[in-house]
Formats: sequence, structure tokens, C-alpha cells
Amino acid sequence: MRTLWKSVALVGVLGLGTEAVAEGWHGYASLGAGITLDHLSDFHAKGPALHGYLGVESPPGLSLGLLAEISETWAQQRFPTSADPNRLERAQLDYKAVGIEARLRFFRDKPFNPWVGARLSKSWSSSFTPNEVGTLLRENIDTTSMAFRVGIDGWFNQYLGLSVATAFQFCDVKFTEEAIKECAEPLHSVIAGPVLRF
Repeated sequence: MRTLWKSVALVGVLGLGTEAVAEGWHGYASLGAGITLDHLSDFHAKGPALHGYLGVESPPGLSLGLLAEISETWAQQRFPTSADPNRLERAQLDYKAVGIEARLRFFRDKPFNPWVGARLSKSWSSSFTPNEVGTLLRENIDTTSMAFRVGIDGWFNQYLGLSVATAFQFCDVKFTEEAIKECAEPLHSVIAGPVLRF
């Protein structure tokens, strides 16, 4: 009986988005630009970000797509470098990510469609962070990352709209050889750009 109620609840949640502007399957493509913010670590880095998404959406409003994201952030605090201790540089938390993202869109028959998403991707980070003695070291590390995203799409017509989203990226950046399994604190991004429905 409990399994039945869980199934009914899942169908109800998915059903919130069933009345689309045009019934059936849709494709979505978006390209956005914005900013990545490092609120949670001591670096307080920030910098530009680019995000692209191409997905297919089923009639209940659940979509799956490919994404690519690039971000380069710089910290405010400066540290000496290993190459020249007399030269001070800013720490960096940079990454590139390619992967898949699932999204659940609500109220698709309305001009504004809120949605939630989850991403799993491969990230290539290029961190420039201080070691235990405070000297900056450059490290290039591959890792698996994830993100949770919340957004809203506003439509000018049936096909063209504007998408605004915010996300927390987990484990996009790893750092220090001594603690190779340690990830940077979650990075917060805010992205906006055009979205196409076809």
C-alpha cells in the first residue's frame, strides 16, 4: 500500500507540468552567462561563467540533456607563488564541466515555467591555491561533480524565452596533493540567457 501511495504521489508531481503549450515531446536549448561566487570558503572567489544545455523533454515535464559549463574565479586575497616568493598572485578556482542534467518543469501551460534540476558531470579543475605554508601552487585535477539547480523560464512566444537559474556546484574543484580527496566548498552560480523550445 505504501508503494502505491508513493507511485501516486510521483505521478501527481510529474503531472503538474503536463499541459504544455503544445502537447508531446519538446527539445530545449539554452545558452547562458553569469557569475560564479565562492561564498563558503575563505577565498571568497568570484568570476564569470558560461553554461550551455541541450535536452529532450517528455510530456510530463521531465527532461534529460547534455550540458557544458565553464567558470573562472579569482580570490581577493593575494599569496606568494612557488616560482617567485616575492610576487603576489590571487588564488583561482577554475573548472570546466561536461555531463548530463535532469530537469523537472512545472506549469508548462503558463508564461513562466519554474523548474528544478540535478546534474552529474566530469569536471576538469585548474586550481591555483596556497599549500600549508601559504605558497600558491597550480594543480590540474579531474573529478566527478554534481550540482543542484533551480530556475525559471519566461516565454516571449511558443518557442523563444529567457531563462534565469541559480545552482550550487559540488566538487567541481579539488585542491592540494596532500588532501587530493578534499573538494572546495560548493560554488554558487547565477546564469541568465536565451532558451529555445522546439
